[in-house]
Amino acid sequence: MTAQLRRAVWWLGACQCVFWGVLYYGFSVVLVPIDRALVASQATVAGAFSCGLLLMALVAPRIGRWLDQGRGPVVVRVGAALAVSGLVALSQVGSVAGLYAAWCVLGLAMAALLYESAFALVIRAVDDTGNRLRALAAVTVMGGLASTLFLPLLALVVERLGWRQTQLVAAGFVLLAAVAMERRVFPALPSQAGRPTPAVPVRRSRREARFLALVACFSTASIAAMAVTTLLIPLLVQRGVSAPLAATVLAMLGIAQLPGRLWMLRGGAQPSPGHFAALPLGLQALGLAGMACAPGIGVAAASVAVFGLGAGLHTLARPWLVQRLYGVQAAGYWNGQVARVQGFARALGPVLAVALAAVSSAPIVLGALCVTMFALAVLAPALLREAAPADRFDDAVPPPAAAPCHISETGGA
Repeated sequence: MTAQLRRAVWWLGACQCVFWGVLYYGFSVVLVPIDRALVASQATVAGAFSCGLLLMALVAPRIGRWLDQGRGPVVVRVGAALAVSGLVALSQVGSVAGLYAAWCVLGLAMAALLYESAFALVIRAVDDTGNRLRALAAVTVMGGLASTLFLPLLALVVERLGWRQTQLVAAGFVLLAAVAMERRVFPALPSQAGRPTPAVPVRRSRREARFLALVACFSTASIAAMAVTTLLIPLLVQRGVSAPLAATVLAMLGIAQLPGRLWMLRGGAQPSPGHFAALPLGLQALGLAGMACAPGIGVAAASVAVFGLGAGLHTLARPWLVQRLYGVQAAGYWNGQVARVQGFARALGPVLAVALAAVSSAPIVLGALCVTMFALAVLAPALLREAAPADRFDDAVPPPAAAPCHISETGGA
């Protein structure tokens, strides 16, 4: 991999860290200050964030279509403009209606700025499959640092300046990331926007077993992640663990996602789609089993680490699986279709987990998810077989005529 392209990929990951940290994780920092300022319940305020996530899921396939047409830079520019506008509007809201309107704008911004657009830029610029996987891993490694870096940073800004000024600071971070994209990323990642690309007919059905298997794997993983986030702390407290220590165990989830992504940077043999889906599912199932049965804090912490390892690989698996199953030319559309269902599952997950735990128990909910994910891991190799190149619309996309940053077949990371 050329030095120029390698730097562009890491810059893209750094920008993803900013976008995730400001737009996604930043909400948890301002939840309490906003509900106090607007004299609204936390559920009402959280509903605005949920609306943004639902809108993000709804528009994902359309965003994917634009990305397939080589419009990644345009999508990111529009997303950055929406993010800045939404954050500035959020800093001025004085009513619940204004809060929901601002988060609808931010939901559209997240659809354009978060992993889907970054993955599309990488997939369409890198033609060697080994380098492509390493580049995707690099982006997710940097994106995985978002909560670790921005949660304490934004909390400090809220404490010093208040939540309204924090939104303006967050808008400034988005602007800086947008400038970095323009100067460091777009020039080195050819998006094919400058040359004609044939229209890609969507010949596959969303009812086929392969697509349904993808949806089942990633939506179940999203529900499981939200269930762990919602149920683990109360479960550990019930077992005699102090609330601060239980929160510390759950906080390991973010850091635990990094080792698997770092491991993928090493190169080596490329996994088949089915096995790449099965590995994170199996790790997450093992982690859920440990959490459901953990007699003490040590086993719970180890289980969270194993679950996080699988979750980290799962984030990387989706773009990799989609482009191997459907090809580069249609990857944006199909990635958007899976992201839509996954977004609905993410929004439904906490409510579903709490409701099921109320009629049964948290260990039973975690155990049921464990069994489901283990079954999916067993079935994945058979259901997610890689299609022939012609059936995938042939992902051998020729590079632009003068692309100095093109990756050779033998390039290493």
